[in-house]
Amino acid sequence: MDSSIRVTPLKITSQKQAASLFTAAGVSPQGTAILSAKSVFYCFQITGIKSWAANIIKQHLLSLGSDAGVERSALVRDIQTQAIVFGSLAQLSRLADKLAGQPFGLSQVAQDLTAAISGLSRDEYVFGCRDKTLKLGSPAVCGIINVTPDSFSGDGLMAKMVDGSQQMVDAGLRKAEEMVKAGAKMLDIGAESSRPFSSRLAAKEEIKRLRPVLAAVRRAFPRIILSVDTYKYETARAACDSGADVINDITAFGDRRMVSLIKRHGLGCVIMHMKGVPANMQAAPVYADVIAEIYDYLKKRLRAAKLAGIPASRVMIDPGIGFGKNVRDNFAIIQQLAVFRTLGCPVFLGVSRKSFIGKILEVPAGSRLAGSLAAGLAAVVSGAKVLRVHDVKATVQALKIFGSCNV
Repeated sequence: MDSSIRVTPLKITSQKQAASLFTAAGVSPQGTAILSAKSVFYCFQITGIKSWAANIIKQHLLSLGSDAGVERSALVRDIQTQAIVFGSLAQLSRLADKLAGQPFGLSQVAQDLTAAISGLSRDEYVFGCRDKTLKLGSPAVCGIINVTPDSFSGDGLMAKMVDGSQQMVDAGLRKAEEMVKAGAKMLDIGAESSRPFSSRLAAKEEIKRLRPVLAAVRRAFPRIILSVDTYKYETARAACDSGADVINDITAFGDRRMVSLIKRHGLGCVIMHMKGVPANMQAAPVYADVIAEIYDYLKKRLRAAKLAGIPASRVMIDPGIGFGKNVRDNFAIIQQLAVFRTLGCPVFLGVSRKSFIGKILEVPAGSRLAGSLAAGLAAVVSGAKVLRVHDVKATVQALKIFGSCNV
C-alpha cells in the first residue's frame, strides 16, 4: 500500500473558492473556469407550479445528469405542486436556459432561477451612498450609537447624561471614535428607540436629539459612512442636511416621500421588514411561512425602489431580526439568509444583544456578548454582509478569526 496516498474532503461554497483550489492543483485557466461551475452545488424549492411543469423540470434535469424531487401524485394527476431541484451551478444554469421561453410558467421559473443563482454566486458588492462606497467582500461591521434614554440594550447616550446637550455630543464623539478605531466601516445613529412596546417620538424631538451628535461625528470623521436610523421623512431630511449618507428605515419607506429624498441626494438605504409597529410588533407575531412572507415583502419594496429610480447598488436589505418575530422565527431567518441573498443586494443584519439571545441564555442585555458573536458569525455563514452591533471591537476580532478560518 502506498502510504503517500490521501483522500481529503473539501467543502466548496463558491466559484471563487473552487477556482483557487483548481488553480493551486495546477489546472489550466480554461479547465478551472469549466470545473469551478461544476463543483458548486445548489438546491432550490420551486412552488406554485403545475404537475406537468414539475415533470418537465425533472426530465430536463435528468438529461443534464441531475434530478428533481416531485411528489408522487404529480406524475399521474393534474395538480398544483412543487419541485425540489438540485445540481451543480453549471447544471442549473443549463436548466434555466432550457426553460426560457417555455409555457406553463416555466419561463418565469427560468427568470427566477437565473436571478437566484446570480444572487447566491455573488461574493462581493459595492454599496454606494452619496460620494462614498463600501466594498463588501469580507463582512463589515456597523457600530450602533443610540442617542436615546430608553434603548433596550442599555447603551443610550441620554441615559448617561447629567445635563446639557454638549455632554451628549461629547459622549457620541467618544463612542464614534472608539468604534472607528476598532474597525467599524459604518456607524448607525438613532434618536428614537424601536424596542418592543416603545412609543412613537415626535420628529421635532427626534431631530433635537439627533442633529448635534450627527453633525459633530460628521465633522470629526468626514469619510466614515454615517447611517441614520429613522422612518420619519422630516428627520431623514434633517439628517441628510447634517451629513448622513444612509437612511436605515425600519418601515421600508412607509412614508413615500423618503424615496424621493434618497433619490434626490444619492443616499444609500436599508430596507427592513417589520410586522406591525414597535408598540405592538412583539404582542403575538404569527406567520404561515416567516421566510416566504419576509422574502415577498422585501422583493416588493425593492421593486418599488427600483421603479422610483433608486439603483440596487444603493440598497441593503434587512429581514428584521426581532421586529415582529418570535425566537423560532429569528433562528429560521439566520439559518435561511441565503433566501434573501437571491434578491441581489447585501444583507444587513442586527442580532446584537437581541431578546431572542437573552431568552435562550437567560441573561440581561448587557451580558449577551457571547450570544451576539455566535449569532453574528452564524449569520455571516448564511450570507450576511454587514453586522449592526453594539460591541464593535469584539465583533471585528471575531470576524478576523472567522475569515482566517475560511480562506
